[in-house]
Amino acid sequence: MNRRFFLALTAAGLATTLPRIAFAKSAEDAKALVRQVSDEVLALIRSPSSTEEKQATFMAMMDRYSNMRQIAGFALGRYGRGMSEPLKLRYIEAFKRFVASTYVSRFSEYSGEVIEIGTVRETGSGFAVDTSVNRGSQPPLSVRWEISERSGKPLVEDFEIEGISMAVSQRGEFTSLINSYGGDMEKFVQYLESRG
Repeated sequence: MNRRFFLALTAAGLATTLPRIAFAKSAEDAKALVRQVSDEVLALIRSPSSTEEKQATFMAMMDRYSNMRQIAGFALGRYGRGMSEPLKLRYIEAFKRFVASTYVSRFSEYSGEVIEIGTVRETGSGFAVDTSVNRGSQPPLSVRWEISERSGKPLVEDFEIEGISMAVSQRGEFTSLINSYGGDMEKFVQYLESRG
């Protein structure tokens, strides 16, 4: 299990582009969100459902726990500016399907992981929840979740695996891909649509 596992695990709860101005109501709220997202994704990984059913469930989780329009926008970086609204809507839908397809296809690689929730501390922008992923004979993986609240409930802003931000990593991957298309957003969206 590697960083990809936790990108899959928390994609359902990410709200990475929300401004860091809102606070979770309490440390317990932050811990509860981390536990809920973790448990639901681990249950989905172990589910005997078909790939198509898992993808649909995963997309529903993303919609339930996050603002996908903002997350998708952050992943585009500067390339999101100037997109027509019809193309942007196509992109957001393609983004959700791309994420679900990419990570559900990796679920078969994981089994038996146990997530332990550690300390919670206030950060000035919400709460940081430290967790440890126990992987049997492999060393545990250290993951820090950044939690804040907007629209009345806590959401995951970002998470760091061994100190590396996954929000920034995803953005870097998309920037590289868009550059490979010469900045042509229509071709980039078509690529995402073909992958979902």
